[in-house]
Amino acid sequence: MIMINKVEHTIKKYHLLKMGDHVVVALSGGADSCALLWCLVHLSDAYDLKLTAAHFNHGLRKEQSDEDEVFCHDLAKKFGVEFLAQKLPDPSVPRGVSPEDYLRRERYRFLDGVAAESGADKIALGHHLQDQAETVLLNIMRGSGLDGLKGFLPIRDGKYIRPLIDVTRKEITTALKEAGIDFRQDSSNSSPVYLRNRLRGELIPLLKKEYNPRIEQNLARMAEIVRRDDEWISGHVNLILTSPQIQYHENQVTFSAEYFKSLHEALRFRLVKALLENLSTQYGGFSSSHIQAVVDLVINRPSGKIIILPQRLRAQKEYDRVIVDCTIQKRVVDYEYPLMVPGEVVLKERGIILNAKRGEPGEVDFKCVDRVYLDEDKIKAPLVIRNRRKGDWFEPLGTKGSQKIKKLFIDRKVPRGQRESLALIADDISIIWIENIHISERVKVTRETKNVLILEIRPLG
Repeated sequence: MIMINKVEHTIKKYHLLKMGDHVVVALSGGADSCALLWCLVHLSDAYDLKLTAAHFNHGLRKEQSDEDEVFCHDLAKKFGVEFLAQKLPDPSVPRGVSPEDYLRRERYRFLDGVAAESGADKIALGHHLQDQAETVLLNIMRGSGLDGLKGFLPIRDGKYIRPLIDVTRKEITTALKEAGIDFRQDSSNSSPVYLRNRLRGELIPLLKKEYNPRIEQNLARMAEIVRRDDEWISGHVNLILTSPQIQYHENQVTFSAEYFKSLHEALRFRLVKALLENLSTQYGGFSSSHIQAVVDLVINRPSGKIIILPQRLRAQKEYDRVIVDCTIQKRVVDYEYPLMVPGEVVLKERGIILNAKRGEPGEVDFKCVDRVYLDEDKIKAPLVIRNRRKGDWFEPLGTKGSQKIKKLFIDRKVPRGQRESLALIADDISIIWIENIHISERVKVTRETKNVLILEIRPLG
């Protein structure tokens, strides 16, 4: 009963269970999962638990895998616990995918499905102290940050719980032996194909013998310390994510480069990681080099730079704005429509309707925000409304001389992604109007103007 008392202490310490919880117990047939089921059965009266044992048959060991399923069924029946199982139809692993990652995803998909169908509150997993130590050591070898060094969480997403996280492998096997409970041995656990197995069978024994006999306990304790620090940093990142400093749009997020520079370096890295993961379609996939590239883009790179990231994401810097989106924008298709006077053009590419009509100088009201006034006598027909073309030039209002549209956009800090789509009106000489910017000096209304061309712009729909 010593182990059960230790598990109950862990449950209370991390608030893993509530009275009346329905718990799906991941039961593989190994010592860890059998001990987990045994402990929860013993604690079921105290917590008024409803238990469902769920076994995922990955089929990798053929007959042995099927025997594992039968064993789990019999054990669940012995404890009077509902049993559900699923066999992976095709045990082959897709090319380019880690076998461990693939099977883990399939296993979690099964467990999530069982929990959803049965209305369960929690999913209990059998990870113990040595599993925690191995995970932390693996992440150290991979150069992980705090997120990896904290190892497994006692409770994740308010659903996945690990009641055995403070229990050692020896305590588990001793308790099962004393209780007379058998368990299955998975031959793949000794296969050198898997890095975790080599670490468990070779590296950790070496570290225990030559450096520290309590290396596993120390790594697990380190994970707990790191977890506290990580929670503090994560809390600050979450405050930033929900602040007005981060603007969310459909499949896109933007923020100020200057604001980003004001943050501590640790927060910058974690913020980028959170933003990328929030936009991604699958968990993970972003290495520290990807995150560092985005940080460098914001801090050091000039406006207009773009970096391509995994999962069809990209980050770009447009002056003080940083844009991260999950759709690779295609080049804007050129558009061009004749503009008759009087006449009207529905410009679906910009979501506006532009109406052109003639008027008198007395109708001019420069305070009207949805109208543009031009001197019709200075315009050389025909008129067209279109987007930018190479070589377009303009005579900015209030200046002398011409300027290339490209340079004007750069000077006005028009984001690169908007430059190709903005609407322009051109006569037979040059551009005379640029959407949301201004008109040409050549066609401005003056005291000598006799005939006025009035452009009225309203939103489509």
